[in-house]
Amino acid sequence: MTPIPPQPPEHQSASPFRRLQNPSDSGSFLLAVIAGIPIRIHFTFLLLLVLVAATGIGGNQGHSLISVIYVILLFACVVLHELGHALTARRYGIRTYDIVLYPIGGVARLQNLPDVKSELWIALAGPAVNVVLAALLGIAIAAAGVPFDPSQIPAPLPRLVVDLFWSNIALFAFNMLPAFPMDGGRVLRSFLAKYLDVLVATRIAASIGQGLALLLGLWSLFTLNPLLLLIAVFVFVAAGQEANAYQTHVLATGHTVREAMLRDFHTLSVGDTLRTAAEKLLSGSQHDFPVVFGEEVQGVLTRADLLRGLAQEGPDAYVAGVMQRDFTYVYPNTDLEQVLQAFTPNKPILVMEPPQTPTDSPKLIGMLNQENVLEFLIISHFNSRPHRLD
Repeated sequence: MTPIPPQPPEHQSASPFRRLQNPSDSGSFLLAVIAGIPIRIHFTFLLLLVLVAATGIGGNQGHSLISVIYVILLFACVVLHELGHALTARRYGIRTYDIVLYPIGGVARLQNLPDVKSELWIALAGPAVNVVLAALLGIAIAAAGVPFDPSQIPAPLPRLVVDLFWSNIALFAFNMLPAFPMDGGRVLRSFLAKYLDVLVATRIAASIGQGLALLLGLWSLFTLNPLLLLIAVFVFVAAGQEANAYQTHVLATGHTVREAMLRDFHTLSVGDTLRTAAEKLLSGSQHDFPVVFGEEVQGVLTRADLLRGLAQEGPDAYVAGVMQRDFTYVYPNTDLEQVLQAFTPNKPILVMEPPQTPTDSPKLIGMLNQENVLEFLIISHFNSRPHRLD
């Protein structure tokens, strides 16, 4: 069981996570931990290395090796770029879940959304790292008397250094484009938020990002460049997703779990059969069920677990045999914005009253799922809007 415990009962204004849920970890594996931040690499990045190495088959294998080394060093620069974001966010009290490397770049996932002022400096920190790296590489190139034009350098190693110099300048320029989800888009939103509502500023920055992605996509089709097309698709999708996610988190700010939780729900006993669970599933709109023994929660049975159990074990099998014993619970005074980070697909979060004594167990009082939280946010948003009198 995975609690998301609050402060002690006398002070429950916030609640730190004890274990972080990382739904996007699928397909990635841990590469290293730097400054307490896990660095993960997505399996598609390895495919990129294989593709780069394959370009040397039948040709100059030495140059193929240099190409692989270049890609690795380039993504080391990307890691440093993302660490710039993460370490600056730490100065503002914002923790970073991890940094994940993809073939088209890296993503640093922050635990909380920064305010407008801190977001400006967090966004600028990453490109600033590329400026510093480019300056150091530029000094080394000038000191060695190597030309800055890669086409004039026959030796592979000096050319690699010059390529890294220009790559860091390109990373700075690309990330500073004033469009979501690039860093420049976050800087633009931070500037617009001084004069506009933050949600309006977010939509403007996201619209610019998607417009830029469309232009980039058209250019990739005109030039027959598949890499540009991949980047265009990524930017377009990411701009929309980040704008929606930001809107959800803004709407959740100021609300607690107690306001959004489901209070009317059914539970199952560990001794119930899957037939009983199926009857409860069909008799109402509830899809996921806490499984209890007496008053103590033992696990969670989701609809997917139930259907799989019926297919594999039959309707007379016991719920205890197919339920998930690892579940997440949260206390009712926890900030709703914080709980949004803990959701995993198709799995509820249970709401427990904190124990009054060390020997007591938390008491189940509610449930949260992504659908009911979204409904709550939409309804509370419209209820909070001023009504027009026509």
